[in-house]
Amino acid sequence: MKKITTENDVKALAKAWYEDHDGWSYAPIQNGLGVHGIHDRVGLVPMLITPEMVGRRVGVFVSIECKKPGRRNEPRRGMTQHQQNMMDAVHEARGRSIVCDGPEDLAGLEPAAPWLRE
Repeated sequence: MKKITTENDVKALAKAWYEDHDGWSYAPIQNGLGVHGIHDRVGLVPMLITPEMVGRRVGVFVSIECKKPGRRNEPRRGMTQHQQNMMDAVHEARGRSIVCDGPEDLAGLEPAAPWLRE
């Protein structure tokens, strides 16, 4: 695996995570007209509903805020207050949201693997 040294490396890692989980995602372009604090990669991953939940597949919203490695000890791991507010809003709406500066953060989404796919 390529050494992760820049925020762009982390962004590529996040994009690959969605692809590896049969998800759909995009990187919003910041032009001053969008939502303040929107994360670097947002999208959906499939979720398998259990038989008790009718057995249908639905999407789960996932946002990933990418940071250059080495920012873990900063307040909010380097996120702005707007980015933290976005993460809080996603969690409140029952979506998944993380700040990521390497593969170990993406692994933090994996305990939810049963909801990703069969």
